[in-house]
This record gives sequence, C-alpha cells and structure tokens, in this order.
Amino acid sequence: MVQPVNPPVGRPVTTAVTGTNGKTSVATATLQLLRAAGLRAAGYDSTGITDVHGSLHEARPRRSADYLPELIERQVRDGAQAISLEAFVGILKDGLFERVPVDVAVCTGLERDHLDVHGSLEAYWGAKLSLFDQHLRPDGVAVMAVDCARGDLVRAAVARRGARLVTVGEGGDVHIAPDAGAGQAADEAGAVGGAGRGLAGQLTVGTETIPVQLPVRHSIAVTNLLLAATAVISLGASPATVAAALTQVTAPPGRLETIGRRDGVTAIVDTAHNPAALRTALQAVRPGTAGRLIVVFGAGGERDRAKRPEMGELAAALADVVVLTDDNPRREPAQRIRDEVRVGCPGCLEIPRRSDAIRAAVLMARPGDTVLVAGKGDETVQLVGTRRVPHDDRDILRAALGEA
Repeated sequence: MVQPVNPPVGRPVTTAVTGTNGKTSVATATLQLLRAAGLRAAGYDSTGITDVHGSLHEARPRRSADYLPELIERQVRDGAQAISLEAFVGILKDGLFERVPVDVAVCTGLERDHLDVHGSLEAYWGAKLSLFDQHLRPDGVAVMAVDCARGDLVRAAVARRGARLVTVGEGGDVHIAPDAGAGQAADEAGAVGGAGRGLAGQLTVGTETIPVQLPVRHSIAVTNLLLAATAVISLGASPATVAAALTQVTAPPGRLETIGRRDGVTAIVDTAHNPAALRTALQAVRPGTAGRLIVVFGAGGERDRAKRPEMGELAAALADVVVLTDDNPRREPAQRIRDEVRVGCPGCLEIPRRSDAIRAAVLMARPGDTVLVAGKGDETVQLVGTRRVPHDDRDILRAALGEA
C-alpha cells in the first residue's frame, strides 16, 4: 500500500537513490517529478548540483559529514522544499549521510561493481544497504522493483530499520499494464531504446488506476520511471499529477542517448561500464534494430579485473559485431586490459584508439544497423596514464556520421 510519509518538521523532504546501475536516471526523474508536483526542489547526482532555479553546477564533494547538510542548507535558504539525492557508494561509505535523514530511499538493484575499492561484494553491498538500515527514517518509505537484484538484502535492511517497503512492477504496489497493441505498434514503428516513442498504459497505484503515457518503453527504463514516480507519490504527491508529468521526463545525458541517424544508421551512447549495465543497454536497443547491432566498448583500468571477460562474453552474445577499444586505461597497460576483455570475445575487432574505433564502427554500418558506443556516455575526457585527454564519444559519433 502506498501511504505518504509524515512530512518532516523544519526541513525539506528528502529522497535518496542507490544501487549499482540506473541511479542517475532515477534521481534526475525524481527531481523533475518533484517539481511537476509543485515543490521547489533541488538535486545532487552524477550530473552535478541542480539548484532550486534549475541551474546545473559542478559538484565537488568533500569527505566530510558536513558536505551534504551544508549543500542542503544552501538550497533551503533559496527556498527548497524537497531534495533529490543520488547516494553513491563512496559517500555512503565515507559517512556523508550521517546527518541527512532520508524520507524515501530507492534501490535500483545490487550487482557486481567497485570490488577494486571494497574488496568483496558483501562489503560493497553493505555500504549500499546502509542507506536503508541506517539513514532512512524508521517511519520512512523504501522503494524497489519486485525483481530488484538482491532485493532480499534490501527487504532485510528495511525490516531491520522498521520502515515500510513499496514495490514496483508486475504484482507490486505500483505497476503499469500496457494498452493492448501498444507494444507491437511501437516496435513496428522502429523505436530504438525508447527514443521518440513511448509506452501507453494504465498506471496502478494501490487501488487507483490512471491512464499514463511514458516517454520510454524498454522494461528497465519503464521501471526507473516508476521508481521515481513512486518515490514522489510516497512524499504525498497526487498520483494523477505524477502520472501526467511522466510523459515529460527527460533522461540524463549519456544514458541510451541517441546521437543521430544517417542513411538508416542509428548511433547511441551509454554509460554502461559493468556487466549488468552493458547487458541492459544491448537488450534495450536490440528490439528497435532492424539490421545489425554493432557495439564499441572497453573496460576501465585500475578497476575490477574479473568483470572484463564477462563483459566480453555479453558483448559477443548480444551484439552482432563487437569492436573492442580503450575506455579509461588510467595507469594500467591498455593492451593488458583489452587482452582480458578479449578472453570473452575472441572474435572481436580490436581497435585501440577509441576515436578510430568509433569511426570504424560507423563506416562499417549499413542501413538498419545500430551503433552503440558504451562505457563513457557523457564524459568529456579520457583518463590515460595521469593525463585527462579531451574526448567525447558524442562528438566523435556526430563527426563520423557526417563523414559516412
């Protein structure tokens, strides 16, 4: 049952999103929906700090328990009534949430990542779960999908805290039933990653059913929007108001972002840099790809090495053409990184220089093909050694499309 939390006294209502993948998508959607519900809202996520006026500022977090309270207080002075936060594992581990009471906490799922920092999955997941068993108000609300990865751990953490749990998805407290024929019509129209066409259906919130039009249609993107919607409704917003606003929600840059189309070739970038995210991105663009799915990707240096062959296997299994290249090698030998990825995709095409790999993928694409460049999304530099080399996958793709 979706029952609003009791409003806090003397501070803004606060939502926080954690998980391995999809955090920024949910956090930015939550911020947009808070504003659509009539609240003056500010946000902090991987894109930066969005103030109550809608301006985006670069975030430079400090490892201090004062950082988030001071950030929130600055926004409150400007009139903020609500705060949307992305709870990165680093700021949870470093104690930045110690003095931030959370009214609604959202989990997007717990997968494998950051083992190079945390040493084990248990330590990594434990840092994430602290949002639910330490920082969520005991009378607050936790939100997760019915099929949330390691949802059992989230349920246990919420139970330890004594908070309420609201589930999203088929069989959950909040779910959407697509209108008959809507999925087939969108597929026939050639939707790619939900771009340009969405999903029409009936949104059910508890016992209330509301017509809704989503700007996306892939299952993960739909779930992320429903997580955000449920978080805002749990703060007391009208379900009808939130449902009406869903159609206008825009995704953050670099997340399944369609860069352009030329001569029947579609070019997309995504931030996918771990196995679960890469699988999701490839599965998202496949239904709208009439021809071949060409993926360009690599793996980051000085990070969890065990995930590299797994990413190679996923790419080989889910794409038609795999172009292996460098991501952010940092101070690790780039060739060693590629060799470890190649274990999972021995038949891939290897082009070390990332800009060359992107151009090659566009040049080999035929009408109906999709080129997905994964790993960096909206990043504007490549980390090579100790240097920050200017590089933007989106700019390279646009230029390559123009030259093709």
